[in-house]
Amino acid sequence: MITHLGIVIPAHNEQDEILGCLDSVAQACVQVPDGLAPLSTRILVVADACSDETVSRVADFAEQHPQVTILETSLKNVGSARNFAWNHFKQVVEADRDVNFDLTWIAFTDADSRVPTHWLTTHLAMAEAGSDCLVGTVSPRPDTGSAALIAKWHSHHTLLEDHPHVFGANLGIRGSYLNIIGGMPQLPLGEDAATVAAVLAAGGNVRRTDTCRVLTSARLEGRAEGGFSSFMQSLL
Repeated sequence: MITHLGIVIPAHNEQDEILGCLDSVAQACVQVPDGLAPLSTRILVVADACSDETVSRVADFAEQHPQVTILETSLKNVGSARNFAWNHFKQVVEADRDVNFDLTWIAFTDADSRVPTHWLTTHLAMAEAGSDCLVGTVSPRPDTGSAALIAKWHSHHTLLEDHPHVFGANLGIRGSYLNIIGGMPQLPLGEDAATVAAVLAAGGNVRRTDTCRVLTSARLEGRAEGGFSSFMQSLL
Protein backbone atom coordinates (compact mmCIF):
# COMPACT_ATOMS: atom_id res chain seq x y z
CA MET A 1 0.00 0.00 0.00
CA ILE A 2 1.39 3.41 -0.98
CA THR A 3 1.60 5.48 2.19
CA HIS A 4 3.01 8.78 0.91
CA LEU A 5 1.90 10.48 -2.30
CA GLY A 6 3.49 13.59 -3.76
CA ILE A 7 2.12 15.53 -6.73
CA VAL A 8 4.70 17.85 -8.32
CA ILE A 9 3.74 20.80 -10.55
CA PRO A 10 6.57 23.03 -11.85
CA ALA A 11 5.32 26.50 -12.79
CA HIS A 12 7.08 29.44 -14.45
CA ASN A 13 4.80 32.46 -14.91
CA GLU A 14 1.62 30.38 -15.07
CA GLN A 15 -0.88 32.79 -13.51
CA ASP A 16 -3.45 32.06 -16.22
CA GLU A 17 -3.17 28.27 -16.06
CA ILE A 18 -2.18 27.18 -12.56
CA LEU A 19 -5.61 27.35 -10.93
CA GLY A 20 -7.17 25.16 -13.61
CA CYS A 21 -4.41 22.63 -13.06
CA LEU A 22 -4.78 22.72 -9.28
CA ASP A 23 -8.57 22.35 -9.52
CA SER A 24 -8.17 19.20 -11.61
CA VAL A 25 -5.53 17.75 -9.26
CA ALA A 26 -7.70 18.49 -6.21
CA GLN A 27 -10.62 16.68 -7.87
CA ALA A 28 -8.36 13.72 -8.59
CA CYS A 29 -7.36 13.63 -4.91
CA VAL A 30 -11.01 13.53 -3.86
CA GLN A 31 -11.69 10.58 -6.17
CA VAL A 32 -9.06 8.29 -4.63
CA PRO A 33 -11.02 5.40 -3.04
CA ASP A 34 -10.62 4.79 0.67
CA GLY A 35 -8.85 1.52 -0.05
CA LEU A 36 -6.13 3.34 -1.99
CA ALA A 37 -6.01 6.53 0.01
CA PRO A 38 -2.43 7.28 1.10
CA LEU A 39 -1.75 8.34 4.65
CA SER A 40 -0.13 11.53 3.41
CA THR A 41 -0.79 13.51 0.23
CA ARG A 42 1.10 16.66 -0.72
CA ILE A 43 0.67 18.84 -3.80
CA LEU A 44 3.94 20.67 -4.41
CA VAL A 45 3.85 23.67 -6.74
CA VAL A 46 7.36 24.78 -7.68
CA ALA A 47 7.11 28.47 -8.57
CA ASP A 48 10.33 28.77 -10.58
CA ALA A 49 11.50 32.32 -11.31
CA CYS A 50 7.96 33.65 -11.41
CA SER A 51 7.46 37.39 -12.00
CA ASP A 52 3.67 37.32 -12.38
CA GLU A 53 0.82 36.43 -10.01
CA THR A 54 1.47 32.68 -9.94
CA VAL A 55 2.60 32.61 -6.31
CA SER A 56 -0.26 34.70 -4.97
CA ARG A 57 -2.86 32.66 -6.86
CA VAL A 58 -1.44 29.40 -5.55
CA ALA A 59 -1.35 30.89 -2.04
CA ASP A 60 -5.03 31.76 -2.28
CA PHE A 61 -5.82 28.24 -3.45
CA ALA A 62 -3.72 26.73 -0.65
CA GLU A 63 -5.81 28.54 1.97
CA GLN A 64 -8.70 26.24 1.02
CA HIS A 65 -6.54 23.20 0.27
CA PRO A 66 -3.98 22.65 3.05
CA GLN A 67 -2.27 19.80 1.18
CA VAL A 68 -0.88 22.39 -1.27
CA THR A 69 2.64 23.72 -0.63
CA ILE A 70 4.38 26.47 -2.63
CA LEU A 71 8.10 26.06 -3.20
CA GLU A 72 9.71 29.22 -4.62
CA THR A 73 12.95 28.90 -6.59
CA SER A 74 14.92 30.80 -9.22
CA LEU A 75 16.35 27.78 -11.01
CA LYS A 76 14.89 28.55 -14.47
CA ASN A 77 15.17 24.84 -15.26
CA VAL A 78 12.25 22.40 -15.31
CA GLY A 79 14.35 19.35 -14.44
CA SER A 80 15.90 21.17 -11.49
CA ALA A 81 12.45 22.38 -10.40
CA ARG A 82 11.06 18.83 -10.42
CA ASN A 83 14.10 17.59 -8.51
CA PHE A 84 13.78 20.45 -6.00
CA ALA A 85 10.25 19.28 -5.21
CA TRP A 86 11.41 15.66 -4.90
CA ASN A 87 14.11 16.65 -2.40
CA HIS A 88 11.55 18.61 -0.36
CA PHE A 89 9.12 15.71 -0.41
CA LYS A 90 11.89 13.29 0.54
CA GLN A 91 12.77 15.36 3.61
CA VAL A 92 9.13 15.46 4.68
CA VAL A 93 8.77 11.68 4.29
CA GLU A 94 12.03 11.00 6.11
CA ALA A 95 10.63 12.84 9.12
CA ASP A 96 8.29 9.87 9.60
CA ARG A 97 9.68 6.92 11.50
CA ASP A 98 10.58 3.72 9.64
CA VAL A 99 10.06 5.30 6.24
CA ASN A 100 9.97 2.88 3.31
CA PHE A 101 10.47 4.62 -0.03
CA ASP A 102 9.05 1.58 -1.80
CA LEU A 103 5.73 2.83 -0.42
CA THR A 104 6.05 6.38 -1.75
CA TRP A 105 4.92 7.62 -5.16
CA ILE A 106 5.53 10.89 -7.00
CA ALA A 107 3.12 11.95 -9.75
CA PHE A 108 4.27 14.73 -12.07
CA THR A 109 2.19 17.04 -14.22
CA ASP A 110 2.54 20.55 -15.68
CA ALA A 111 0.92 23.84 -14.74
CA ASP A 112 -0.88 24.18 -18.10
CA SER A 113 -2.33 20.67 -17.88
CA ARG A 114 -5.63 19.24 -16.66
CA VAL A 115 -5.59 15.75 -15.17
CA PRO A 116 -8.65 13.46 -15.30
CA THR A 117 -10.51 12.65 -12.11
CA HIS A 118 -9.17 9.07 -12.14
CA TRP A 119 -5.55 10.20 -12.65
CA LEU A 120 -4.27 9.49 -9.15
CA THR A 121 -6.42 6.38 -8.73
CA THR A 122 -4.75 4.96 -11.85
CA HIS A 123 -1.25 5.90 -10.71
CA LEU A 124 -1.77 4.34 -7.29
CA ALA A 125 -3.41 1.19 -8.66
CA MET A 126 -0.52 0.60 -11.06
CA ALA A 127 1.97 1.21 -8.27
CA GLU A 128 0.14 -1.40 -6.19
CA ALA A 129 0.31 -3.78 -9.18
CA GLY A 130 4.11 -3.52 -9.21
CA SER A 131 4.89 -0.66 -11.58
CA ASP A 132 7.89 1.44 -10.56
CA CYS A 133 7.24 4.08 -13.20
CA LEU A 134 4.04 5.05 -14.99
CA VAL A 135 4.44 6.74 -18.36
CA GLY A 136 1.07 8.19 -19.26
CA THR A 137 -0.22 9.92 -22.36
CA VAL A 138 -0.99 13.57 -23.02
CA SER A 139 -2.99 15.31 -25.73
CA PRO A 140 -3.66 19.00 -26.52
CA ARG A 141 -6.68 20.64 -24.91
CA PRO A 142 -9.36 21.32 -27.53
CA ASP A 143 -10.10 24.74 -26.04
CA THR A 144 -6.53 25.98 -26.57
CA GLY A 145 -5.85 25.40 -30.25
CA SER A 146 -7.51 25.01 -33.63
CA ALA A 147 -9.03 21.68 -34.58
CA ALA A 148 -6.67 21.46 -37.57
CA LEU A 149 -3.57 22.03 -35.45
CA ILE A 150 -4.64 19.48 -32.83
CA ALA A 151 -5.47 16.92 -35.54
CA LYS A 152 -1.97 17.42 -36.92
CA TRP A 153 -0.52 16.79 -33.48
CA HIS A 154 -2.46 13.54 -33.16
CA SER A 155 -1.21 12.40 -36.57
CA HIS A 156 2.30 12.35 -35.07
CA HIS A 157 1.41 10.49 -31.88
CA THR A 158 0.13 7.00 -31.09
CA LEU A 159 -1.88 7.15 -27.87
CA LEU A 160 -2.42 3.51 -26.96
CA GLU A 161 -1.34 1.05 -24.30
CA ASP A 162 2.43 0.47 -24.51
CA HIS A 163 2.79 3.73 -26.43
CA PRO A 164 6.31 4.96 -27.32
CA HIS A 165 6.09 8.49 -25.88
CA VAL A 166 7.23 10.18 -22.66
CA PHE A 167 5.43 13.25 -21.32
CA GLY A 168 6.47 15.10 -18.17
CA ALA A 169 2.84 16.16 -17.71
CA ASN A 170 1.83 12.55 -16.96
CA LEU A 171 4.59 10.67 -15.21
CA GLY A 172 4.73 8.71 -11.97
CA ILE A 173 7.72 7.19 -10.17
CA ARG A 174 8.20 5.10 -7.05
CA GLY A 175 10.24 6.97 -4.48
CA SER A 176 12.75 4.16 -4.05
CA TYR A 177 13.65 4.40 -7.75
CA LEU A 178 14.07 8.15 -7.56
CA ASN A 179 16.55 7.43 -4.77
CA ILE A 180 18.32 4.81 -6.87
CA ILE A 181 18.74 7.11 -9.89
CA GLY A 182 19.75 10.11 -7.79
CA GLY A 183 16.58 12.14 -8.31
CA MET A 184 15.25 13.80 -11.42
CA PRO A 185 17.90 14.67 -14.02
CA GLN A 186 18.39 18.43 -13.78
CA LEU A 187 17.97 19.16 -17.47
CA PRO A 188 16.25 22.17 -19.06
CA LEU A 189 14.60 19.81 -21.57
CA GLY A 190 14.12 16.07 -21.83
CA GLU A 191 14.31 15.41 -18.10
CA ASP A 192 11.20 13.21 -18.37
CA ALA A 193 12.67 10.86 -20.99
CA ALA A 194 16.00 10.79 -19.16
CA THR A 195 14.21 9.77 -15.96
CA VAL A 196 12.38 6.89 -17.62
CA ALA A 197 15.62 5.71 -19.25
CA ALA A 198 17.37 5.79 -15.87
CA VAL A 199 14.59 3.78 -14.18
CA LEU A 200 14.79 1.17 -16.95
CA ALA A 201 18.59 1.01 -16.65
CA ALA A 202 18.18 0.44 -12.90
CA GLY A 203 15.89 -2.53 -13.54
CA GLY A 204 12.60 -0.80 -12.76
CA ASN A 205 9.23 -1.96 -14.06
CA VAL A 206 7.94 0.74 -16.43
CA ARG A 207 4.27 0.76 -17.42
CA ARG A 208 3.21 2.78 -20.48
CA THR A 209 -0.51 3.45 -20.49
CA ASP A 210 -3.25 5.51 -22.11
CA THR A 211 -5.75 4.87 -19.32
CA CYS A 212 -5.28 8.23 -17.55
CA ARG A 213 -4.65 10.68 -20.39
CA VAL A 214 -3.86 14.26 -19.37
CA LEU A 215 -4.93 17.28 -21.42
CA THR A 216 -2.38 20.05 -21.85
CA SER A 217 -2.27 23.45 -23.51
CA ALA A 218 -1.81 23.71 -27.26
CA ARG A 219 -0.25 27.15 -26.83
CA LEU A 220 2.51 28.14 -29.22
CA GLU A 221 4.56 30.10 -26.70
CA GLY A 222 5.69 27.75 -23.96
CA ARG A 223 8.12 27.88 -21.06
CA ALA A 224 10.87 25.56 -22.31
CA GLU A 225 12.58 26.08 -25.65
CA GLY A 226 12.24 22.87 -27.67
CA GLY A 227 9.37 21.55 -25.55
CA PHE A 228 5.71 20.80 -26.23
CA SER A 229 4.92 24.30 -27.51
CA SER A 230 7.90 24.28 -29.86
CA PHE A 231 6.58 21.08 -31.41
CA MET A 232 3.17 22.70 -31.80
CA GLN A 233 4.85 25.61 -33.61
CA SER A 234 6.58 23.18 -35.96
CA LEU A 235 3.18 21.86 -37.06
CA LEU A 236 1.95 25.21 -38.35
